[in-house]
Amino acid sequence: MSLTEYEKTAPNASSVLSADDLDGKVAVITGGGGDIAGHYARALAEAGAAIGLIDIKPDKVTDAADALTQAGHKALGLTADVGNKKQLQEAVDRIIDGFGGIDILVNNAGYATTIDFVDIPEEEFDKVLDANLKGAFLLSQLAVPSMKRRGGGKIVNLTSTVSKSGPGDLVHYVATKSGIIGMTRAMARALGPFNITVNALAPGMVATEPIIALYPGEVLDRSAAGRAIQRWEYAEDLVGTLTFLCSPASDFMTGQTIFVDGGHVFD
Repeated sequence: MSLTEYEKTAPNASSVLSADDLDGKVAVITGGGGDIAGHYARALAEAGAAIGLIDIKPDKVTDAADALTQAGHKALGLTADVGNKKQLQEAVDRIIDGFGGIDILVNNAGYATTIDFVDIPEEEFDKVLDANLKGAFLLSQLAVPSMKRRGGGKIVNLTSTVSKSGPGDLVHYVATKSGIIGMTRAMARALGPFNITVNALAPGMVATEPIIALYPGEVLDRSAAGRAIQRWEYAEDLVGTLTFLCSPASDFMTGQTIFVDGGHVFD
């Protein structure tokens, strides 16, 4: 086959991002009431997507969805525990009823506690597992049928640089975030034939309001000192990569984990 003949069969995918890349698309974001999810949601909405937000905290997810609608975007805020398949199914059904389907899934919900390894209760391990790994697995299962009907889709799983650095007081959290990377690769193999890409985004310690409230400033300063780019990391630093992974510009990329942490770890 000549190059000219091949080009006739090549997909018509954009190699750059544009303001309307996601027109007509529907994006679902878990942890939707949080600071980072708010940045993701605004970016995807500004690119044209309707947004379905899912969060365990009803007030926060309602406020986040209201902020989007007041800015002129289409949005729904739904309450669900990502570890509960029945609740997730109800949320997915409402999003499909409201917007017609699902094209993009951002598995952003997460939970972490710092506990010495030998002191981690089984119930705490299960809670972290449900929020960080099981939830992404369940919601992906529920979203994929709609993606197949619509000719393809994008799944972005949130992992973390701790999957590389392995802090000893976060063993349960590290286990789930490392699991996300392996699951992302396997899902990419399973879903590639249906034109569904699956990639992972790995932030470092992001300076959100909850993190700043939880940790003294010197902890964030130490994290910054360990980076090639020596400053705090903010939610805004993640938006470009997240948008890329949800857009046609990443159509031939799947099974990958992108570390966006200012050069703290290298893959």
